[in-house]
Amino acid sequence: MRATARPWEWEDVRATTDRDGIQLAHTVEPAELLLRNGRLVRGAGYDTASATARRSLARVGAILRLRARGRYLVHAAAVVDPNGGAWLLAGDSGSGKSTLAWVLVRQGWSLLGDDGVLIEDVDGLVTARAWRDPLRVSLALAGRFPELNALTSQVAAGDPRARVPVERQVVRRAPVQTILFLERSQRDRVLRVGPALALASLVRQSPWVLIDDGDAPAHLTLLAATAESVPAYHFAHTESQLETLPRTLAMLS
Repeated sequence: MRATARPWEWEDVRATTDRDGIQLAHTVEPAELLLRNGRLVRGAGYDTASATARRSLARVGAILRLRARGRYLVHAAAVVDPNGGAWLLAGDSGSGKSTLAWVLVRQGWSLLGDDGVLIEDVDGLVTARAWRDPLRVSLALAGRFPELNALTSQVAAGDPRARVPVERQVVRRAPVQTILFLERSQRDRVLRVGPALALASLVRQSPWVLIDDGDAPAHLTLLAATAESVPAYHFAHTESQLETLPRTLAMLS
């Protein structure tokens, strides 16, 4: 008899692998979503759960269905430079992904995605694909970027960061050129990181790789290939990068 796999948990969703597939359970509300034979099936409590709970379960379900197709979500924003290379801005919530993406978009870079980007192998190249989340920027930046003031009415109810959508998505896919692992700091510094640290950081930003199903090995393999082949940097940044970011990144190209 196969031993029961240890449950995986991230934010408000718990995943358990069994012989029939994956069971997704909300950790706050009694709601379940099941992945069976590549399809999502509503489980106990799903229909009566809040929209927030259903959205959390459906998001993880969608991520798992995409990885079955060889596309893996990384918690990152992504922008495309004038030469067509994608830069992943990865990091924990609040690390500045959306802010720095917005700075680059305002300087003529193209937006590929915010808060999540899919990576896949395309003819031997690690390639980024757009995820569906729009770019959202905090109104706290309106003093520096006055155009945000016109979007005040679009702040989502209950958003503590008072973010507004600034949708500029024009690129659907691009080869990954560089990865920046972001950290807000009191001092600007950029440090090259090796493949081992890059892989550990990618796993942190793609925690679905730890869900123990048949697609997990391929997920880990692509993260490892990305860490090995794509230049990666730890980027600690201050507010000065709101003005100097394009010049900072030019030194890494």
